[in-house]
Amino acid sequence: MLTSTLLAFVSALRSAGVGVGPSSVIDAAASLSVVDLLDRRSVRAALAATLIKDPSSLAIFDRLFEVFFAAGSHQDPSVAEEALFDSIRDALLDEDWERLGELVGQAVERFGGVSSERPVSGVYYAYRTSRALDLDRLRFELLAGLASRSDNEAASAFDDPEYQAGQRLHELSSLIDREVLARVVEARGAEEVARTLGLHLPEDTEIMHASREELRELRRIITPLAVKLTAKLERRHRDKSAGRLDFRATIRRSLSTGGVPLEPITRNDRPMRPEVVLLADVSGSVASFARFTMQLLFALSRELRGLRSFAFIDEVDEVTELLGGGRDIETALRDVAQSAKVVGLVGHSDYGATFRHFNERYGDSISASTTLIICGDARSNYHDPEEMQFRSFAERAKATYWLNPEPQGYWDTGDSALASYRPWCAAVVECRTLRQLERFVEQVL
Repeated sequence: MLTSTLLAFVSALRSAGVGVGPSSVIDAAASLSVVDLLDRRSVRAALAATLIKDPSSLAIFDRLFEVFFAAGSHQDPSVAEEALFDSIRDALLDEDWERLGELVGQAVERFGGVSSERPVSGVYYAYRTSRALDLDRLRFELLAGLASRSDNEAASAFDDPEYQAGQRLHELSSLIDREVLARVVEARGAEEVARTLGLHLPEDTEIMHASREELRELRRIITPLAVKLTAKLERRHRDKSAGRLDFRATIRRSLSTGGVPLEPITRNDRPMRPEVVLLADVSGSVASFARFTMQLLFALSRELRGLRSFAFIDEVDEVTELLGGGRDIETALRDVAQSAKVVGLVGHSDYGATFRHFNERYGDSISASTTLIICGDARSNYHDPEEMQFRSFAERAKATYWLNPEPQGYWDTGDSALASYRPWCAAVVECRTLRQLERFVEQVL
């Protein structure tokens, strides 16, 4: 039973994008044989230590651990429904967490209405329980109780009744969520619940549809991602620049050893760093994706021979200086949004007009050594795509790549003009997440 639960847990972790190898699974199974299986904290610590190699995966691990190793609270059926509110308030005031867990178990049983026949998430059941308990009233009475027990002014902000009430109510909400999850798992099974959670690592978040919290997390991980990519590119350039046999020098030296090449001589070539021109659509639909692309490439700029960036909507403007100079990237990107002249007469995406203006003003920035990257969804609001303007500078580049943040099934539908530009691109790449963007940069640069 425990082995099957562990394997199902590992399968759910892998489905969420967490890398767990066979040796880690063996180590996890071995660790469970030396810990107290009735102590959830020990079990969690053992599994986290053996299965998780990257701290960014811990949030997913914790969520799935609660699913596969759910533990509901014991109930205290002796408390009448009308006395449940007062009992929970008193337990919060006394910080009696064990007692509170028993009361929360009864509250979820009475008010949650958890059922395997309802295709709803645990959030619904938690909301029903919280509404029945009237958290606003509970907060008011909790504040009154804390104030009456405080003899003097708070010694610190942590002793303030407002802060204390907020912390204890947060603990109550966490207990409700945990209790609801345990009952949903009991009703539907852990594997089914894990599938409905839709968990994924931040780098697998679809940028165009990310919530505010997800965008904040993406901003947090973009710098470590750039550092990792920089190290990979440095190793690649170093490996490519060393180790070529200098045949003539080796033969010349071998004359001193009777023609036997005892000391081969290698030639260290200068690494060929790419020259990149980025042309990014910063209209509302794809602005977030363009932002992360510019941020990542500028973080990698020292591994490039040259990087020039252009932003556009229906006008195009160079933003290289706004982003460069070692400035804070957040401030620089705000300046791009506020200062760059990217809006023309129309005010919404017009790829044809953009490519015409780019060709007229900045066409000389494209040469045979340039890697051109277009970042956008190619949705031109039914304007003339002017594909010959695009062709005239795309053909001059060493290679032209188009990064599209839309799913591939949406390409060439509606007002998409991608089909007009595809023939002159080395590749059109679906790039909806940071992981896909990382993979592109690693392969192309």
